[in-house]
Amino acid sequence: MISIEDVFEAYFSCRKNKRGTESAIEFEVDYEGNCIKLWLDINDRTYKPSKSIAFIVTKPRRREIFAASFRDRIVHHLIDMKIRPLLENDFIEKTCNNRIGKGTSKCVEYLKEDIILVSENYTKDCWVSKMDMKGFFMSIRKDILTEKILDYISANYFEEDREDIKWLADITVNDHPEKHCVLKSPWSEWRLLDKNKSLFYVGDICGLPIGNLISQLLANFYLNEFDHYVTEDLGFPNYGRYVDDFYIVHNDKDKILNSIPLMRKKLEEIGIELHPDKFYIQYYTRGIELVGTVVKPERSYVHNRTVHNAFQAIRNLNRIDDTEANTDKLISTVNSYLGFMKSNCSYSIRRNLLTELDKKWWDLIYVDADFGRIILRKKYNEREKIRQEIINNQQLNKRKTNGKAKSNKPKTE
Repeated sequence: MISIEDVFEAYFSCRKNKRGTESAIEFEVDYEGNCIKLWLDINDRTYKPSKSIAFIVTKPRRREIFAASFRDRIVHHLIDMKIRPLLENDFIEKTCNNRIGKGTSKCVEYLKEDIILVSENYTKDCWVSKMDMKGFFMSIRKDILTEKILDYISANYFEEDREDIKWLADITVNDHPEKHCVLKSPWSEWRLLDKNKSLFYVGDICGLPIGNLISQLLANFYLNEFDHYVTEDLGFPNYGRYVDDFYIVHNDKDKILNSIPLMRKKLEEIGIELHPDKFYIQYYTRGIELVGTVVKPERSYVHNRTVHNAFQAIRNLNRIDDTEANTDKLISTVNSYLGFMKSNCSYSIRRNLLTELDKKWWDLIYVDADFGRIILRKKYNEREKIRQEIINNQQLNKRKTNGKAKSNKPKTE
């Protein structure tokens, strides 16, 4: 049985970043009652995933996103907090997506370290291969993933709520959000999307929705066996992966080339195909492109595509009229690009990017010394607003109390 404390813990974890959505606001009107109702539905086995919102994003590339309801996100956080600690112990170190302390910058850092190690500090020959998986999220087989995750929970999770977690994982993996969703983008946008990148086209047995926390965790789990196969069975310890992009660094070019058919066969066992057009192997000094960064000996640069997307994001922000209502979007968007660029040779790019930001935003923010992030001015910070409101209320109550005390004080003759 899932405890009510676990449901509330998942709720508080979920609400950290998703309090502004319509479903979140509706849930929070009576969050205690709604959490109890969700707890009862889970333990009665009457819980069912509700409608998602589906839309198309075009940056950094065109893709389909499914945003789960706030109630379903709580369930995703519940599953995540139960099984992530176990999975983290099994993941290889250089799996970088959707993991605390990892991310794109860490993946690039691992690549740099591997090149230095294999080339013996740029003194020996070294080859780097970069590969991609075709339509990864849409190619994940629900039946294979279900069997793998249920077996894993049975073998590694021994709490009293094990069967409940297995049940939640099962119905989450085998949900079909494309069959009960609200479209927020016109259908014409889907016509521009490759059919192997949409749940609407891939059929019932394949696909995880992009945009959900639990999809990212389970996608990592789905490729975990492949990660260990490459690093241990094929003998490539200098291997790293970010979602469906992965690299291999080795001093023997032929060994990499001879291993490609073996990797292709291993992936085909779980329904995944190596992308035929997104593969290269080259000498390390020529520059390696990985997750928006070009890595060369002793330096790295932001890829032109990433720079273009960053400036486009600034132009989109400048079109917003209600600035104070969109401070969260401003901070998260700009700082995500600045944080990514900061680890590369990008000082002038960051400076130029911020000069593009419209004057109306600068009334709300300031920038740190090296253009590494923007910071919301104190008076516009949500926590500061609440703190100031509490102080004002305390002062008001104090004045009222003092006023009453004075009025009740007996007069002296």
